[in-house]
Amino acid sequence: MEKELVNKLKYLISKKKSLQEICETLELKDYEVIGIVELLKQDGELIDYVNGEIIKLKKPIKSNETYEIPNNMEHIKLLLISDTHLGSKYDRLDILRYLYAKAEDNKVNYVLHSGDLTEGLSGRPQQLYELKENSYTGQRDYVIDKYPKSDIPTYLISGNHDLWWIKQCGSDILKDICMQRENLHYLGSDCEDLKIGKLKIRLYHGKGGGSYAKSYKLQKYLDTISLEERPHILQTGHIHQAFYMKQDKTHCFQTSCLQDLTPFERSMGFNNDKSCWWVDIDMDDKGNPVLIKQELEIFNKKLMRK
Repeated sequence: MEKELVNKLKYLISKKKSLQEICETLELKDYEVIGIVELLKQDGELIDYVNGEIIKLKKPIKSNETYEIPNNMEHIKLLLISDTHLGSKYDRLDILRYLYAKAEDNKVNYVLHSGDLTEGLSGRPQQLYELKENSYTGQRDYVIDKYPKSDIPTYLISGNHDLWWIKQCGSDILKDICMQRENLHYLGSDCEDLKIGKLKIRLYHGKGGGSYAKSYKLQKYLDTISLEERPHILQTGHIHQAFYMKQDKTHCFQTSCLQDLTPFERSMGFNNDKSCWWVDIDMDDKGNPVLIKQELEIFNKKLMRK
């Protein structure tokens, strides 16, 4: 398919043009447009032909408690991030901008975010001195405005910091943010399953503190999943530490944060691994993942991108 034609079609869909208007603009028959839509769906585009019209979906279709994205690609590239804590004075938007630019250069297909997109408001008085924005609308608008804009879809779950806003004002800030941003797709809170073709992924944020060994919490959580239900990729967040292990068919990625150490974390003796995972997956001719390769990229206090 011609890239220019696809981009025009995606633009018209985003503007909620009718099928007839799309056909007239592109000078195509309705069955030709519908055929292109079906091909794009197989490449993971969140669009569909429903009740005689083409619509843009805000999230993948959920079936049997799993979000499903069709896929016919032989190779999938992922960027795994977590715990961006946007709205904190210690967030690292510069790293986020660098990562999305690199992801576009490397033709990454999807970005997965395993929770704590926002810093939230905990009720701890000292936290107010660590915030750029201390209100729901302030943090919401900050993320809507500042989060990198990209054609790469980003799938998110909420973490405990995001969920503090439900306690504070009864509103789900990630749902609110993703309604305003085309490339951000909110799957749900704390734990959600995503299937890209036959590639099974679980995003899990988690609760509680760290442990004496990086592998302990990851291992204990994996043990709670029955063998037949285990994903090919398990991505977790929350503890701001990076770790990888493989058990049976599951590649487990403890994804760290993109935030500098805060005064509270320093006083508690915590540590932050500022990093992300780049993951490449090769599929066989039946769409099954046969090779999963990973690379950890670590960051420091150096400014990455203005």
